[in-house]
Amino acid sequence: MTYEVTLIDADIRDPLDGEMRLGLTYDGKTACEVAYKWDDTSFSAVFHGHAPSLPVPAHPATFIERPIAAIQAVRSGKHKRPSDVFADHRVFISLDTKD
Repeated sequence: MTYEVTLIDADIRDPLDGEMRLGLTYDGKTACEVAYKWDDTSFSAVFHGHAPSLPVPAHPATFIERPIAAIQAVRSGKHKRPSDVFADHRVFISLDTKD
């Protein structure tokens, strides 16, 4: 089962100072959101949704970690910021595997 990761908004001022909000869509509808915020001393991520009732349920931590891993997997040297990958890639996470 697959969710598409969509960029809602991002304000990445520096590699060690930014915010990014992602949506996870399933069957064309936004199922939940994940908000990330980081600076040179901390990183936080907040899952907005009810994980057990999603079309493909998983632990909230899965919905936090997998989008970042999927973004990093398609990120190349031409992408200055993580949010830049959305300009030329569609990003997906699969809950069928542990990858």
